[in-house]
Amino acid sequence: MKFNFLQNVVLLLLLSVIAFGCKNQSLPNNSDTKGKKAPDQVQSTSQFPSPETIKFESADKVEIVGTFYQSPKADSPAVLLLHQWRSDRHSFDEFAKHLQTKGFGVLSIDGRGFGDSIKTTDGKTISAERSDDAVKGMKADVGNAFVFLAKQKNVDPEDIGIIGASYGSSLAIIYASENPIVKAVALLSPGLNYFGNMPTMPAVKKYGNRPLLLVAAENDRASAASVRKLRDGGTNDKFKIQIYSKGGHGTGILKAKVGLEDLLTKFLKKNL
Repeated sequence: MKFNFLQNVVLLLLLSVIAFGCKNQSLPNNSDTKGKKAPDQVQSTSQFPSPETIKFESADKVEIVGTFYQSPKADSPAVLLLHQWRSDRHSFDEFAKHLQTKGFGVLSIDGRGFGDSIKTTDGKTISAERSDDAVKGMKADVGNAFVFLAKQKNVDPEDIGIIGASYGSSLAIIYASENPIVKAVALLSPGLNYFGNMPTMPAVKKYGNRPLLLVAAENDRASAASVRKLRDGGTNDKFKIQIYSKGGHGTGILKAKVGLEDLLTKFLKKNL
């Protein structure tokens, strides 16, 4: 019995020594990493500049209001976002923040007559219209927005693309077709001739051999048909289309979570 008691005492002492040694071995690692971020830890979005509300004067003294998402890195690619009819820039909020985290500078604007772009610089109220003069003003707004974006901090002025939705897609391709500095364009739910004064087929042909992505959903039959016609009428070997089985119209396809966010991100990363 005495021998067993001594054995137990010795065993307990050995276990205590082993435990103390293991504890001491772990101390340097804990003290070295205290307060440091693990290598694979996702960085907080707080590292990105907060979205900034911007304003600039466009055609006919219309004050265009937008949101600018600054990339934290110098000479970053940038994207101009144009919303659809009866919508505003906030339809792109989630996607714009996503693009910012991927290294893009982003500017989304309210089209004239929508959102906060409803005043002239001298205080007159304006409304959304579809006349030839209104469309002329819309085109000028896109051009002024593009120039504004090119001058923003950390934006490479020669590395800018445009994404437009619905009538915004018409404005995007028409402007890009006349301005070769636009590097890439993506059109969500494009039409062949919105309002009867925004023809897109001539613009697609004039756009030339630059990266172009057309997107629609089958449950938006008119837009899906337009995408197929624009594809058949084009000769651009950098022309890509994506028609989802569902998703609706314009930025509704983004909200439907059918994969458009990833598709657009890959398209932009490849071409900007």
